[in-house]
Amino acid sequence: MDWLALILLWGASISRIRPARHSHEQRMLWGAFTALAMSRVFSAAPIVAWMDATTATELATLLRHLTGLASATCLLAYVEAITRDGRPSRARWIWPTAAVVVAVLTAMFLLRGDRIYWVDGAFAPGDTAIQGRIYLTVFDVWLMACLAAAGWLFAGYARVAPPLLRLGLVLSTLGMVAGVVNRAHVMVVNVATLLDPGTTWREIPVLHKATFLICIVGITAGTSIPAWRAGMARLRDMAALRELRPLWEGLTGQYPDVALLMEATLKERLVRRVLEIRDGMLNLTSISEPPTSEDPREVAQWVADALKAARAGRAPGIPSGTILGPDFAGDMEKETQWLRQVATQFKELNSRRTVSLAS
Repeated sequence: MDWLALILLWGASISRIRPARHSHEQRMLWGAFTALAMSRVFSAAPIVAWMDATTATELATLLRHLTGLASATCLLAYVEAITRDGRPSRARWIWPTAAVVVAVLTAMFLLRGDRIYWVDGAFAPGDTAIQGRIYLTVFDVWLMACLAAAGWLFAGYARVAPPLLRLGLVLSTLGMVAGVVNRAHVMVVNVATLLDPGTTWREIPVLHKATFLICIVGITAGTSIPAWRAGMARLRDMAALRELRPLWEGLTGQYPDVALLMEATLKERLVRRVLEIRDGMLNLTSISEPPTSEDPREVAQWVADALKAARAGRAPGIPSGTILGPDFAGDMEKETQWLRQVATQFKELNSRRTVSLAS
């Protein structure tokens, strides 16, 4: 189950590519982490030993498998939700199938006499009986289905992702493919033994280790790229919000109605702040004729002077409707960068004015 933890950590970093905005997506992501944490608890040797001794069953193993499956299912549902782009769900089969798998595992556990691995009548680890092998086959099949489906969904998203993000998604997908091969290899040997208990088929150590290594390296490398990209983007957005704040506070302090009070993600807050600054500037054109220059220093000086006149009680006229600055043709990043320059100059003007008044 260690590789499942890697998959879930990968899913958490991928979530930063497109933040979960809806309660359903958030529930799925937190469900994946909660189930993973429970799975780790039921994997702890002291917990397993205590539960096995107390119940004389392999209840800890069953609970570890069920919580692991719940974690993988929640992750698959989360991946499906964030890649659908507002389209109807393409995977309504996820939860009904998961419910069937859980029912089958529980039934096989009870039929096995509350044991999975142990020999009939024994109280120590030993050969796995037929019912136990059926149980493990169903378990592996569903884990492989979750991995394969999540990989398919992200492979499709990689086709439209930016180049650097695409590389991360491709590497992660390759890691998931290796994870599927790793589990399929184990399952084939298990099924062969189920059909013919005397089979000489055994797991191939080199294949098992190689696919496991590829799974780890692919997912880790693929995770690092989008996580780094998303982290840097977040830092840039936080810096932009901080730099725009003095200009935004000056304008919304005079025109509080332009401030939009609503919950938003970091990126949405940045876009909203740009729009609020623009609205405030348009209101200022009713106080003073805006400059024709696009120079950030001159625009900042005009904002400072117009705000001073508005605070002094100058009666507003008719807004000119002039949109200051270059024609950005809808490029929000360039517009934000230009407004950051204006905000920097505006902050310096206020600082100099404060020093002047203090002296």
